Amino acid sequence: MAYSELVKRFDRVRDYMRDFLIFGFKTREDFGQKSARTYDNERRRIESWLGDGLRWEYRPGGKAVFLSVDASGLPSNPLYRAWQSKSFTDNDITLHFYLLDLLSDGRPRHAEEVTDELADRCERLFELSTVRRKLKEYGELGLLDMQKQGRRLCYALSPCSLDALFPDKTGLKEFLGFFGETAPLSVLGSFLAGRTGDGDAQIRFKHHFIVHTLEDQILLTILEALRAGRRLELTNVSGRDGRESVCRVVPVKLMVSVQSGRRYLVARRLDQRRFSTFRLDYIKALTPLPGQDGDENYRALAELRLAHAWGPALPGNERTQRFSMTVAVDEEHEPHIIQRLHREGRGGEVARLEPGLWRYTNEVHDVGEMMNWVKTFMGRIVALEGDDQRAIDRFYDDVRRMAGIYGGEV
Repeated sequence: MAYSELVKRFDRVRDYMRDFLIFGFKTREDFGQKSARTYDNERRRIESWLGDGLRWEYRPGGKAVFLSVDASGLPSNPLYRAWQSKSFTDNDITLHFYLLDLLSDGRPRHAEEVTDELADRCERLFELSTVRRKLKEYGELGLLDMQKQGRRLCYALSPCSLDALFPDKTGLKEFLGFFGETAPLSVLGSFLAGRTGDGDAQIRFKHHFIVHTLEDQILLTILEALRAGRRLELTNVSGRDGRESVCRVVPVKLMVSVQSGRRYLVARRLDQRRFSTFRLDYIKALTPLPGQDGDENYRALAELRLAHAWGPALPGNERTQRFSMTVAVDEEHEPHIIQRLHREGRGGEVARLEPGLWRYTNEVHDVGEMMNWVKTFMGRIVALEGDDQRAIDRFYDDVRRMAGIYGGEV
């Protein structure tokens, strides 16, 4: 079978991209769900999108493929090409342009009128069922406006164009260049930027999480469920062994890590009667379900516990632990350290004890989650105090072990 870059379903593309790029370092032998030919076809398709960004190395199990790019040097996200590679038939693409041309006059028409006019103007006979299905699809996508006229559903070209959205083009290039790389569902900004024809906006990002676009369909489903107060049936893939599990949840909140860029869904897991956190890149599928009375109580309870949560994980109870960190700061030359305590402290209190000595205090559910952040103040820490002495002792043990490895003194 000949190789084709085009794809029929994005969820299939996402599965392969996740296996190759997120879970990473998969060999042909590791990829046991499909045939060797399927593996080769999908690998070549991804290579055609990513170019030099896809690398490989030979391991005992075979040739392992992985993604390796300098995201700060990318003018645009190369993974957006996965959204632009949908397959179509000759009939699909012909009907697409005929429909847009016919409806460009703005007059609403029902499916029978459209079919007849296409036969007269284009000398091409399309099946009424095909035309009706395509009109419905474009109406759901927002390309066409749908309006009832009597018993018939009529269609007209949507007035929502780029010119209507942005009558003033001042700064549009920079705006779309930024939105198209950083915002949730940013592939929309990338498409709009391509329509302007202005080319590269010359914006680069220090932290550019390009794999997020693979999660955008999942993200959109979650946002729609949150807005409508619906539940979700969730299929999750284990990051450890690749096993799939299915559960029903009440979605509560979406959270984004400022350190890793990973996105999480906080939800009430109904089968276990507790709050769980799911990484979006590990969610394989979502099915919306009707909401139930009492779901708002779960969301209110989650908000109370999130007020004292350092990370996305929520505890089983509301117990909090006090933690304080005293740091020495050169106030004249290091004001950014004080700014970090205020900006990154997640609701903690920052107080000046004396010139050059500052204390950060917070009440959190899990002090251990804070320690990666605390370690970024290494060299300035004067004292750590709090209710979780085990977490504090573990911090000092890590420092001593590091000093032993590098030959320093504690």
